[in-house]
Amino acid sequence: MKHSSKLIKTAVAAAVSIVVSAAAHSAPETAAAIAKPTATAAEKKQVFALVSAVGDQFTYVRQRESTGSNIIDNNNRRTLKTQNNGLNLAVLRGLDTAIGNAHPDSERVYISLNPAEMEGVLPQNREAVAIGKIVSELEKRPERATWDKIIVATPTFLLSERSGMGPKLHGLGVYVQPLTGGGLAGDSENLEIDVSAQGESDTTNPEDGKKNRSKIYVAPYSYIAVYVIDPKTMRVIEKNARHDFQKLNDPTSTALDVGRSIPLDVLANSIGALIERSAARAVSGTEIGVTVQIQEVKPGVPRPAK
Repeated sequence: MKHSSKLIKTAVAAAVSIVVSAAAHSAPETAAAIAKPTATAAEKKQVFALVSAVGDQFTYVRQRESTGSNIIDNNNRRTLKTQNNGLNLAVLRGLDTAIGNAHPDSERVYISLNPAEMEGVLPQNREAVAIGKIVSELEKRPERATWDKIIVATPTFLLSERSGMGPKLHGLGVYVQPLTGGGLAGDSENLEIDVSAQGESDTTNPEDGKKNRSKIYVAPYSYIAVYVIDPKTMRVIEKNARHDFQKLNDPTSTALDVGRSIPLDVLANSIGALIERSAARAVSGTEIGVTVQIQEVKPGVPRPAK
């Protein structure tokens, strides 16, 4: 079982590396540096500084079997470190999509927090540390006087379980629910109560996008918070937190473990699309955003290159 779990985690790590690579090749230009607006004073456009501070941690969480009822956290967890600033770049694409929809003629400046700044920070503290470091750094930059708004995305932490997703999830990751139902003995030796359907969730087949219901699934998630900041005063104007996920299940898969039932490229596409969609929706939920239809990308179908 340990060997199988190790293989699954390796597969997830490979899928994440695909997401990172794709984000690096299609993210907004100069994401790690500040782009200089080019509009003249006479035709000054709105300028938005888009900042991602989600870091480089991608969390793999898998529920494990238990026989007791008083276990607080019945999940195995592993943190995967990503490379090339890929997670921040994916988030920046989502922020850029939302601002582009709401303010198509605006200028955008792209910034990301160095993931090393978040090294060793506990999950429940990452949001506060990230926003604190961003505010402290940007206060030193005189060019913010030319910006109209600063949009910052940080990881956020949720202590409790929600909608079949495990407790203590934060930032970006994948949650695996591998446990199926069974039966309970009734009053008679020959009577068994079927509880296999209890706890089923709405899931999506990653191969064709069709909906189904299942107790087992692989769920990419994006738990982030977006802050809208006044660049002149560096005060927070608004905050919007999102706890997004997509439960994937292929009922035709022959894999014995649901964690190995989804091809890596399909899982990578689903992870990347969810991250971008979540960031876009977080902005769209603020006053500077606009209520637009952020369409879900059908799982398994590669997104067109930008």
